Amino acid sequence: MLLKAATSPATTSSSNWAGSLASTAVADFISVMGGASASAALLGQGLELTFDDANGIAVPGVVADANNVGFVGEASPIPVKALSLDGPTLSPRKFATIVPFTRELFERSTPNVEAIVRSVLTESLGLATDAALFSNTAGSSLRPAGLLLGISPLAHSTATEPQDAMVADIKALVSAVAPIAGNGDVILVAATDQAVALRLRQSREAYPVLTSAALAAGTVIAIAPNGLASAIDPVPRFEIASEGTLVMDDAAAQLSAVGTPNVIAAPARSLFQTDTLALRVILQVSWGLRGPSAIAYMSGVAW
Repeated sequence: MLLKAATSPATTSSSNWAGSLASTAVADFISVMGGASASAALLGQGLELTFDDANGIAVPGVVADANNVGFVGEASPIPVKALSLDGPTLSPRKFATIVPFTRELFERSTPNVEAIVRSVLTESLGLATDAALFSNTAGSSLRPAGLLLGISPLAHSTATEPQDAMVADIKALVSAVAPIAGNGDVILVAATDQAVALRLRQSREAYPVLTSAALAAGTVIAIAPNGLASAIDPVPRFEIASEGTLVMDDAAAQLSAVGTPNVIAAPARSLFQTDTLALRVILQVSWGLRGPSAIAYMSGVAW
């Protein structure tokens, strides 16, 4: 006879299982992703969608053209136009990780280790989302493409006076996304030093400024939020378990894989046998630009 421990889902009724998670759900993910994260605040300003049961969401593009309309004389035929509405398709992608800890630590730690781990993972999700969002990495079956993919950086000003250089650079960045933004807002996302400089040197904040620790020093991005679409879980999904087996490896190895010979991953830990708990977090997210002109950036600015 082979006896296996059943893996049960977390419930909201058990105090030492997942009841504490149910009673302390994150009310506003944007507010807890961390001060060094700009992605949640930025995505919240664009077109927000939900996956629900969909495996993909087709988002209409933003391709405005003055030639789409024109004056027509009295009793004259009105032109018929075919508009280009090509846009991104948002497919579900997910961040996920597992952190184990002993039951003794869970029951005796002050403050509670579960609350600490959840807080750290939530802020880590903010940093990881920033790093992925503001990259030029191509999309794949694992992740959405970075917003800077295929976007060439604008040349920054060579003015020696920092104030003059900043004004010239922001003018160039905003002008680049103006065809999409129109009279709407343009959001600036900057590395820490540049975000501070923008806030200190502007007599008033003409454009909202977000800070991202994921950006290299000297990087400034301008985004027309109406040209950005996203689908993201309102809160990360936390689940805790005390049964099952984990491969204790950062490389995320399968417990076993068919091969010649078959592969058994190590080291493996039985949560049930070692009285260990494991906290798992999953965040489903995707994003895309409704047009390439919705974003512009500079690197190595001189202010």
